[in-house]
Amino acid sequence: MKFQWLLILLTFIAGCADSYTEQTSEPDTLVLKVAAAANLQYAMTEIEKIFEENQPDISLEISYGSSGNFFSQLSQLAPYDIFFSADTKYPRKLVEQGFIAETDYFPYASGQIVLWVPEGSPLDLKTSGIQILLDPAVKKIAIANPRLAPYGLAAVEAMQHFQLYDQIKDKLVLGENISQTAHFIESKAADVGVLAFSLVRVPERNDRGQYWKIPTDTYSQIIQAGGILKTSPHPAAARHFREFVLGPNGQEILTRFGYSIPEAN
Repeated sequence: MKFQWLLILLTFIAGCADSYTEQTSEPDTLVLKVAAAANLQYAMTEIEKIFEENQPDISLEISYGSSGNFFSQLSQLAPYDIFFSADTKYPRKLVEQGFIAETDYFPYASGQIVLWVPEGSPLDLKTSGIQILLDPAVKKIAIANPRLAPYGLAAVEAMQHFQLYDQIKDKLVLGENISQTAHFIESKAADVGVLAFSLVRVPERNDRGQYWKIPTDTYSQIIQAGGILKTSPHPAAARHFREFVLGPNGQEILTRFGYSIPEAN
C-alpha cells in the first residue's frame, strides 16, 4: 500500500514539473514592438511581410499614430523597442533626453506632401493646383494636426508660402494623424486635404481620387528618422530590423511608396 502511494506521489511531482517547464519555456518567436508614424502604414505593412518571411524567429507588432503622440508615450517609458517618426525632431528629443543612444538614431526616408480629392469631386487639381483651396466650393480642408504630425506642419508651411493660410485657416479640419486626415476626405467630412504622397500611391486611393504634388521647395524637407529605445528588451533584434529597413529591400519598398533616400541628419 505504501508503495502504491509513493508511486502516485512521484507521478504527481513529475506532472507538476512538466507543467512548469511548459509554462516557463521561451516562445519560439521574439515579438518586436514598433511605434511607426501613420504615413508609413502601407509601406511598413509590406516591409513587415518580407522581413518576417526572412526572419521567422522575429514577429513585428506595429502600432501606427502621430509622431507627437508617440513621443509623449515614449517619454513616459511606453514599452516599444523601436520608433519610426515622421520627422527628425522627435527622435532627436528622445536622444537628448536619454531615451535613445546617439548611435541608435537613424534617418531612413524623406517624404512629400500632396493635395488630394476623392473620385467624383468637381475640383480640378491639375488645372488649379493649390489655388483650388480658395474655390468657394471648398468648405473644409483636412490636414494632420501640425502640433503632432510633421506632415501637418509641412501643409501649413506650404499654405503660408503661397500666402493662402490666413484666408483658409478657418476651414481647416485637423486629423490626429495623417491616416485620420485621409479618412476625413474619403468620408466627405472635408472637400480636399493634404496627405503624405505615400498614402496616395496605394491602389485604394490612386484609383479613387486625384492628387497634385505640392512643390518640395515650399515646405521644410520632411526627413523621417527613428531610434532604438534604451529600454528595449530586444536591442539586437531591433538593430537587425533597422538594418533591414535601411538595406536594399527596405529602401526599395519605401522608394516604391513615394519616399526618397534621405541625407544624413
